[in-house]
Amino acid sequence: MQINVLDSSDEPNATYFYQNSLKDIPLEGSFKNKEFVFIVKHNDTIREKFTLKKVANTNFEGTWNNAQGKSFPVKLSPIDFTNYKSTLTDVYYTDEKFDLIKLKFLEFKKEKTTFYKNKTIDWYSEKHCNVPFFRLGDNFSENSKNKVNAVLEKIHIKNVIWQLDCSNDNNYNTGGGISFEADFTFLNNDLLGFKVFSDYYCGGAYPDTSTRGYLIDLNTGQNYELDHIIAFDKSVTTEKESSFNNWVKYRQTYFAPKLYAIINAEQHFQKPKDNEEEPCDLTDLDKWWNAEGWIYTEKGIEFTPSFPHAMRACQETFLVSFEKLKKYKNPKFKYNLN
Repeated sequence: MQINVLDSSDEPNATYFYQNSLKDIPLEGSFKNKEFVFIVKHNDTIREKFTLKKVANTNFEGTWNNAQGKSFPVKLSPIDFTNYKSTLTDVYYTDEKFDLIKLKFLEFKKEKTTFYKNKTIDWYSEKHCNVPFFRLGDNFSENSKNKVNAVLEKIHIKNVIWQLDCSNDNNYNTGGGISFEADFTFLNNDLLGFKVFSDYYCGGAYPDTSTRGYLIDLNTGQNYELDHIIAFDKSVTTEKESSFNNWVKYRQTYFAPKLYAIINAEQHFQKPKDNEEEPCDLTDLDKWWNAEGWIYTEKGIEFTPSFPHAMRACQETFLVSFEKLKKYKNPKFKYNLN
């Protein structure tokens, strides 16, 4: 269980999970007369209730009961994280101790084999959730399998943790709050391109969707960012390799204007009239073109300007051919754009 007490004026909250499911169960909280009360409520029915008091500064003791009348004593003490270190230091969730615990219990199993361009693709599931994902199969080289499958496993684990964490404050986490679909977009002797579509509702006002593209080097296992591939100026940098401010400066000064010009030469965007309701103004470089989505495909790179959720209907995807992008290839990217 993770208990959060942010400020004396805020209501505390908590989250816990069962070892056999690993799915987050969020709890509403209150604090009165030195007693914490945390509940799971659905349709005005309290399905679970923890009543806890803090003892010895770091421990909690109390009771748990449910709507069916069951009751158990509860004793909580701090977890020693000495044995919960993760080797996945470049994956965002490993900073969360709650998720480090879950990593120890993940179990992957091969479910089926498919083929893409006559290459074997093995699909895996995870015991506690519904997040299928793939690994390179037998007829890839041993080097590719060793280098790339380690990267694919990290992506799979990230998506698994996302589903296990995806909870709605008004209900139990059943694992249905988010789904994933992976599709291949490019494959040759050196590069593997694919995209992952996610459809999710993890609380908040509305559900949402997203699509992320990946390009992985089959020889080295490097997971390329777009700025590794395309450079509209020698100041090109990725967000991870430089300061955030330098990356934003490059994106605003060079990337957005040039990408917009290339696409606009074919699309001829028009600025909406002032009286249009929720105008989809694709001429606004600062808002939509700095942090676009991209997918590496057989015909070129697809770019999708990023609109906020309320304007998601404005989003369009534009394919820019490799022919138009060749002269902007990052000199450090060692493969041809074709």
